[in-house]
Amino acid sequence: MAKIGLIGGSGFYELKRELKTKLIETPFGTAEVALTKIGNKEVAFLPRHGKNHTIPPHLINYRANIYALYKLGVDRLISTSAVGSLLPAVPPGSLVLPEQFIDFTTGRPKSFFDGTFSITLHSGRTVGGVVHTDFSTPYCPDIRSTILTAGEKLQVPIHNAGVYICTDGPRFETPAEITAFKLLGATVVGMTSVTECVLARELGMCYATLCLVTNFAAGLQDRISIDEVFTIFKEKAFLMEAIIETTLASLSTSQDACKCNSYRI
Repeated sequence: MAKIGLIGGSGFYELKRELKTKLIETPFGTAEVALTKIGNKEVAFLPRHGKNHTIPPHLINYRANIYALYKLGVDRLISTSAVGSLLPAVPPGSLVLPEQFIDFTTGRPKSFFDGTFSITLHSGRTVGGVVHTDFSTPYCPDIRSTILTAGEKLQVPIHNAGVYICTDGPRFETPAEITAFKLLGATVVGMTSVTECVLARELGMCYATLCLVTNFAAGLQDRISIDEVFTIFKEKAFLMEAIIETTLASLSTSQDACKCNSYRI
């Protein structure tokens, strides 16, 4: 069983190591997960957009993905995300570790608990019916701290703060929307991470996301293209992989000392 999960975002579709792929059946559909070993840690890897970026952000089966990782034993989950920056001080190529989020998604399912679903968590607690989850601390402080330490060890600067604002996509935002988001205090804008964060918390999983800024948001540069996103991610992929590997080498597989323990349901 893998205690640690890794979700790859745009441009992060594979790990350069031996993988054993499994199809995992869940109450919400099937998810394909690759199992591997990084250092001495068993890791479950899932590219959220599919191996060839065939699934747009608004059509990702987030519930199947998170449930499949949970079913494999994952308690601690790290994701990578490509984002746009709303601040000149956070230019393309920057790495950001958000500590809060704002959710502007609309139509996608964002909870397992529809009033009828119930589950026994890894902790042994059974949860079901209507569930209201606390998000005072959305991203796991322990995972965030471990990622920051990995960045320091590798001498790679990481912005240790910020607000991730999540939109439905797949279109990019308008300059007017970005102006509004800046007034709300957003640092970066993306289309995926928040939904994963919410679902992971519902299943008692620690979650944090490492964001790579691939562009300035609309209105801060002339235009935005997906080619630009892929180009920057390709240039920085080795840094992301190095930080993830260094993080996993020292990340505890136990939640016992985790500071977000009290926030999980």
